[in-house]
Amino acid sequence: MKNKNYQSIIEEVTLRVFKKLTEINLVDEGTGFDTIFTELKKQLNDISIMPDNVIDVSKYKEHEIIEALKRIGYIYRKPMGGKLHFFNKKTSISVYLVQKNLTITLLP
Repeated sequence: MKNKNYQSIIEEVTLRVFKKLTEINLVDEGTGFDTIFTELKKQLNDISIMPDNVIDVSKYKEHEIIEALKRIGYIYRKPMGGKLHFFNKKTSISVYLVQKNLTITLLP
């Protein structure tokens, strides 16, 4: 009898903790993207958000975009199949500059 009570309590607590962690993670991801866009907008004022959280920076040359990313704390890591990978140590967020169409995405 006691085992069933303990088991149900453990399951309930686990579900509540998991739900809370999921909510926190979603908020952090959304806030991260908004922060990146806002900071980048200060450097490159003619940018816009496209569907799927992609930032259109096509009105700028590649070297201008790279310099703007560096100014807001991103360091160049490596090329990844047509994308340049940048990482911000302070926020632990990676961004990818798609060279073909000059967009910035959070997805590799």
